[in-house]
Amino acid sequence: MSNKLKELTWAHHQAAERRAFAKELLSGSIDPELYYKFLCAQYMNYNILEKHTEIPPSLQPIKRAKRIFQDLRELETAYGFSPSGVFPASVSKYAAHINALADAEDNHSLLAHMYVRHFGELHGGQMIKKKTPGNGLMYEFSGDTKVLIEEFRTLLDDDMEVEAKTCFDFASELFDELSKEIVDKEQK
Repeated sequence: MSNKLKELTWAHHQAAERRAFAKELLSGSIDPELYYKFLCAQYMNYNILEKHTEIPPSLQPIKRAKRIFQDLRELETAYGFSPSGVFPASVSKYAAHINALADAEDNHSLLAHMYVRHFGELHGGQMIKKKTPGNGLMYEFSGDTKVLIEEFRTLLDDDMEVEAKTCFDFASELFDELSKEIVDKEQK
């Protein structure tokens, strides 16, 4: 069990939160189309991660891909969006990384990615939900979240530090790619 994983990865966590796109998510004025692109990328990231990571049946409510898909459909209906099939480069790089971990049967490392992504939604996602378009189902968890967190933590250990930092790096890369879209739009 990890007593220090949060502390060991804190600098990477803060670096991701300081990205311009992360600030845009919390601004309350994110462009719905940009948020839709973010959700499309997140759906791809979460779907592949959840497909390959083994977790106990009691932790199934932590999975987010189906809820992200519901959020995508809601925004498509509300704004007339449709998936472009084009994703930021970090999405395919992340898929390759997760596939490599799965091919190596490295569930330990996959759990580190689940920790970063899913705990982010359990904690910071609650603030994001209030600031973004749509109902934000991806940020809603069924059951007692404290129990989910406690049970998931029993799967963690400090040896996950490197892979958890890698996950934060991928998140930062996606944020930077989406931030570029903000800048490009402002320059037009």
